This record gives sequence, C-alpha cells and structure tokens, in this order.
Amino acid sequence: MHESSLLEMAPIRTRADRPTPRVMARLIGLASLLAAECLLLTLAYNTSVFEGDDSPQAMFLRQSRSAAQLVVAVGIATLVLGGRTLKSELDRLCSSPDPARRSWAYLAGHVAAYATFVGLTASIWEGAGGTSPIAFGAVVAWVFSGLATVVLWAMTALPAASWLVLGRRMSGVLALGLLVGFGAISMGRWTKSLWTSFHHSTFWGVEHLLRLAFSGVVCEPEQMAVGVSAGDRPFVVTIAPECSGYEGIGLIWALLLGSFWLFRRQFRFPRAFLLLPIGTALMWAANIVRIAGLVSLGALISPKIALGGAHSQAGWIAFNLVGLGLIAGAQRSRFFAGRPVENDETSARTAPSPSAAYLVPLLALVGSSMVTAIFTDGFDRLYPARMAVVLAVLACYRREYAPARPVWSWSPVTIGVVVFVLWMALEPAAASQQAGFDPRRELPIAWASAWLAARVIGSVLIVPLVEELAFRGYLMRRLVSADFAGISPRLVGWMPLAVSSLAFGALHGRWLAGTLAGVCYGLAYRHRGRLGDAVVSHATTNALIAAYVVSTESWFLWS
Repeated sequence: MHESSLLEMAPIRTRADRPTPRVMARLIGLASLLAAECLLLTLAYNTSVFEGDDSPQAMFLRQSRSAAQLVVAVGIATLVLGGRTLKSELDRLCSSPDPARRSWAYLAGHVAAYATFVGLTASIWEGAGGTSPIAFGAVVAWVFSGLATVVLWAMTALPAASWLVLGRRMSGVLALGLLVGFGAISMGRWTKSLWTSFHHSTFWGVEHLLRLAFSGVVCEPEQMAVGVSAGDRPFVVTIAPECSGYEGIGLIWALLLGSFWLFRRQFRFPRAFLLLPIGTALMWAANIVRIAGLVSLGALISPKIALGGAHSQAGWIAFNLVGLGLIAGAQRSRFFAGRPVENDETSARTAPSPSAAYLVPLLALVGSSMVTAIFTDGFDRLYPARMAVVLAVLACYRREYAPARPVWSWSPVTIGVVVFVLWMALEPAAASQQAGFDPRRELPIAWASAWLAARVIGSVLIVPLVEELAFRGYLMRRLVSADFAGISPRLVGWMPLAVSSLAFGALHGRWLAGTLAGVCYGLAYRHRGRLGDAVVSHATTNALIAAYVVSTESWFLWS
C-alpha cells in the first residue's frame, strides 16, 4: 500500500486537537483512584450482614449492592454504545488549555469525603446484627458522604461546565445505556434463576456419559453427587450450581454478540443469530464432557490433578475451543458468512494478515499455559515446554519484528524501574505470607536449576516481547483503526491506551497493578514511537521481579 493511501486512511490530529498531557494524565490517574476505592469497599464490606433485618434502614443498605451493580452495568453499556462519541467529546474538552482552578482542593475534599464514607461504612457494618437498630441519621450521613465523594471526584477531573456540556451532548447515549443496563441486570437475575434446570440436565448428562465407559457409576441425585468406583479407589464429585454450565453459556453469548458487532460485514443476518442456540447447545455438551472427563481423570490417574489444575483450566479450554471454533467455522460457512465483495484487490484478500505476527505468540503462550496447567497441582513443572512453544512461534514470524528491536535509551529502563516499585507496593500484604511453591522442594536439584533458568529467561526476554506485541503493538493501535499497522503510536489517544491497559491488567490477575503497568508501557511506546521501548520497560520490570524472587525466595510472586 502506498504511503499516500496510508495517510488518507489514518487522519492526523494536529497538536491543537490533542488532549494536553496534563489533563489526560489527570483523568487516567483519577479513574484508577476511583476504581481502587470502589474495589476496596467491595472487598471489605458485604451487604449480606443485613440479611434477616427487616428495618427500613437495613433494607435500604441491602439494596445498595444492586445500585452499585446497576451503575457498573449502565457505565459499561454507555461505553460500549457511545464510546466513540464520549472519546471525541473528551478529546475536545481536553484539547483546550487546562483552566486555572483549584483541582487540588477538590481532590483533598474527595479524599476527606471518602475517608468519612469508609468510616461510616465500617461503623454501620460492624453494628449490623446487634440488638439496637441501625440509626437513621447514620444512614443519611453515609449516603451524603458517598455522594460528596463522587461529586468532588468529578470536580477534580473536569470543571462543572464541562460536565454539563458532556451530559447534554451524551444525553441520548446515557438514556440508552440506562435502558440497556437495566435490561442486563434483569436478564442476569432471570438467567441465574435458570441454574436449577441446567443443574439437573448437566447431572443427567454426566451420569449417562460415565455409564458408557464405567460399570461402577456412583449416583446420588439428592446431593448432586456423581462418580465412579474404579477398583479400590472410588472418586465422587458434587456438581455445584456454578458448574451447571450457565456461566459458560453466558460467556459464549457475550463472545458471539461481540463477534457479530466486530465482524458485522462478514455475517449474514438474521441467519447469524442461529449461532446463539447452536453455541448454547455446544457449550452445554462441552461442560458435560468436561465434568465426565474430570471424574475419569480422578478415578484412573490422580484425584489431586483432577481437582487442581485440570478443574481450573478445563472450563477455559472448552470455552475457547467452542467459541473460537464456532466463529471460525461460521466465517467459512456460506450459510452464515456474507459473500465477499468482488473488487480488483484480490491480492489483498489472499495476503496474510499482519495481525497474526502480533497475536499468535500470545495465543500460544495462553494456550500452552492452559494445557500445562491441567497436569499441575500448583507448581508448573512444564514451564520450559511452554517457553519452547512460544519461541517456535516467534521464530516463524521473526522477520516481522523489526519494529520491536530496541534502540538503547535510559527512559524505558527508568519506566521499568518505576513499574517495579508500583507493582511491589500494590502487592497484597496477605500474599507475602503465602509460602507458595519452591522449585528446590518440587524438583531434583539439576532439574530445579534448569527450571529456574527457563523461568528467568522466559519472564525477562520472551514474555515481555509476546505481551507488548499483543497489547501495545496490536490492541492499542487496533482500537484506533482497523489498519493498525499504519497508525503511529504517537497518534494513539487516551481511550485506546486505557482500554488496552485494562485488558493487560485483567490478563495478569492483579488488575490495578497490571493496568498501571500497561499505562506506563504504553507511554514508553508513545514517547519515541518504538515498540522496543515498551519491551525494554517490561523486561526491566520483570528482571527486577525475578531478582527479588530469587534473592528473597518470594516464590508467590511467580504464582
């Protein structure tokens, strides 16, 4: 493709149109602060303590959880439906010079209001279940301190006039988001009530599938317990409600609906909607096979593996096989897929996708980790095999990685050190008390040394390259344009940076530390426009973590 066509496809924003760095950094920081504050309250306090109390105050406090769920649902729906509109409006508001106002005063007020809200929450929750009723005044003060926390946070982020303009321009999207959010909450409660029927049907399917292979099937319908008696080692499991399959079906629906939107030009509608019941049936059947396979594994090989790594990973493997296989098959089906558009650019249709070089290594890393986790009970002995698979994939695309080659600079190293400090500071205090695995106890000394060498090399050299290719090289630019390869990282706005960082944090389990790390690595990429800078920053962080783990024997950091 010629350079001129690339410039036409990727509109260039002038310096005046870009959000000022100070405003963008403040918005990202404040969003992370609010998310951390909400998470702290969610983990520390549970409205179940008010169960059994029929006073109006207790009933109101019980519903606060539903109100929070509604706010989250409405927020997500609004972002999905009006993300581009919100991005353009925020870019417009942030492109002007930051007005002189007392942001720090509002931030101090927000912190004070949040501290008051936390104190009142602790006082009210600790008094729940006592003989004296909850004071009405305390509940009123709790509500007003919570509202003050949100209002002062909003005033810290943007001036009141900007919020009024944003609300007026986004009123239609907000109304639609409110409707969709209410519908999502209602649908979630309705589908949750269906778990009983899924529960019994799953139990029936597992029992009959096991009877095809074993003669000594143990079946207790009252307790939803099923198993087999192979020799002198009976192995029986209880099928919990969350194992009935409705969660996997919900994930399949979310994956298919998202695919309908992303690939809407490639599907034939309304035929494509038939994939929803097909996906439901396939996921239900896959869940039955999964449970029956776990029972067989526990009875014939190892109960510890069946209840450990296999139990935690088999569901995700089944979901990926069914979901991705269904979408790939549908796109190749003349019944579900739309007809290709005939034009003169036939070579473009047959050329390999540039996305593969960025995404296939991460898929290999995640897929191999799922497979090896099946054969582990907490300590991944097969980590070197995982790295070997990823190295083989990287070797296949080695000619595509010229943009990721680092050019030395101190700035990415400094960013990597900063991320290491943030990561360690945000590590939960309870985690440091965990013994975790110890390769010296799990393996002979020679194998332990080889495993440790592979773990250090993988985390410092291989994993940073794989993850930066996917999250910064692909996802952050793909959120700007489908022709991501023609997008300069310096043109990436704050929204793609934030979304790709959130996805990075979700992959690592430590969502706050991972999200902040993703933001820092993204800024390293944007600074000079070199993906190698993000790789160096990531590798520096991982090298410091590896040194800390080995020197202090804090193996839990690698769990």
